[in-house]
Amino acid sequence: MADRFRTFKIIPANTGANTLFTVPTANVAASPPVPVTTFILKTIILHNKSGSGSLDAVMTYSSNAVDYEINNVAVAHQSTEIINLSDVYEEGDVFKITSSSANNLVAKVSVLEIKEQQ
Repeated sequence: MADRFRTFKIIPANTGANTLFTVPTANVAASPPVPVTTFILKTIILHNKSGSGSLDAVMTYSSNAVDYEINNVAVAHQSTEIINLSDVYEEGDVFKITSSSANNLVAKVSVLEIKEQQ
């Protein structure tokens, strides 16, 4: 399979950390085999759909069960924040988002998925 762009989206229903994606762990013995996979996070779009008030969106990178806060963005009501970057995630890595207001944040991320060719 060739490299491909993927999109993950969420409207967090709570104010806890919500997982947007987890990079698959390689398993060549599985049927079908799971190849070594890398995600390159390219764009994060955050939209506050509430009628009033701003919210905070906290983005977290998790590796080996340790969470690292990588960004914290205030999003005004009825506005959108776009973050462009090139951030590498390897097998087992997790990208999470926490919103200070349940059901008001729309989060969408775009990643380039790279799978080792067999």
